[in-house]
Amino acid sequence: MHRTLAFALGSLLVLTSCGGGGYSSGITNPPPPPTSANVTTLTVDAGPAQSINIPFITITVCAPNTTNCQTISGIEVDTGSYGLRIMASVLNASLLSALPQQMFAGTTSPVVECAQFADGYSWGPVVSADITISSEKASGIPIQVIGDPSFSQVPSDCSSVGPQENTVSSFGANGLLGVGVFQQDCGNACASSVIAGTYYQCPTNGGGCSGIIEPTNLQVSNPVASFAADNNGVIVDLPSVAAGGAATATGSLIFGIGTQSNNGLGSATILATDPGAGTINVTFAGTQYPLSAVDSGSNAYFFADSSLTPCGASTAPGFYCTPASISATITTQSNMQLAATFNVGDASSMLQANPMATAFPQLAGPIPSTSAQTFDFGLPYFYGRKVYVAIENTTAAGTAGPYVAY
Repeated sequence: MHRTLAFALGSLLVLTSCGGGGYSSGITNPPPPPTSANVTTLTVDAGPAQSINIPFITITVCAPNTTNCQTISGIEVDTGSYGLRIMASVLNASLLSALPQQMFAGTTSPVVECAQFADGYSWGPVVSADITISSEKASGIPIQVIGDPSFSQVPSDCSSVGPQENTVSSFGANGLLGVGVFQQDCGNACASSVIAGTYYQCPTNGGGCSGIIEPTNLQVSNPVASFAADNNGVIVDLPSVAAGGAATATGSLIFGIGTQSNNGLGSATILATDPGAGTINVTFAGTQYPLSAVDSGSNAYFFADSSLTPCGASTAPGFYCTPASISATITTQSNMQLAATFNVGDASSMLQANPMATAFPQLAGPIPSTSAQTFDFGLPYFYGRKVYVAIENTTAAGTAGPYVAY
């Protein structure tokens, strides 16, 4: 999870839930439905692509300063990335054509972005839009439109990280709302030099795309940071889920930390993140993992453990099939240490026993070798917790961001 998204683990390994049979509700003490202007419903369900352990919200996208708007559900909430990305295929033609295209440095060359994730990449133009979530609004911010057919030429330094994820089925959602600890998705790195696999200008005359420097105010940005209020972070609040899984889980995405009566920090422990990478340091089985994250965009715990057996290709590929109790230690930038424990279940047995479930608190899998320095506390770690994400250059409940807390 770093500023150019290479460690943003959104949709890292999305296993399709399928089959028939019954299921148990499995949900314990779900929070009440949202009643405040700074709260929106957060739902873990199959979504638009039959996923598991993916949290979704609904947003409204408008052409700036107009009533040309569209309400879009199935938007994944990702605390491990930054900025809003919408699939071109879910936007109606009127709105898609009305979103102002960002041009490079006063030229007629459109700005196009490559968003690189741990399991692939997404490609599409940068446009401007008004974004409303619940009663919070970000006006005229840069967003990415993924898979716009007008931009089919992809540079090799973008596509080299893995398969293309430019459709709802391959991406696992209608879009991605990155609400991590940074205000922009690349920050000063892209504003000061050309970074491979990030921003490009793509001439309309058919010439090849070339990498560009992109000022921070033009980068795809965390919409929360542009809200008029409640703009210093978010809280992901999900209920506890039974060990064997649940059909769905419904909670809340709360905007702001310490700004209203419903978003106080309470007794949560603050875990200061690396100010440049947004990461925490995790020690597990005697090994340090300095690029670790608490990441709602990953649908399982992902970490390396040779004592756990990966599931077979015909059962639950990409996940562990060995039950285990895991104990790790988080060490933050402020040298705060916190024990982190959780249980891993047999993915194959869980999925077979509860085939209609979409929320699994004990799902885990081996992390790709490209992320060998990462211990990923994915969405299962969020069940039964309030997880706070404070944005850089803000003060949240009396403490400067960036940090996560729970």
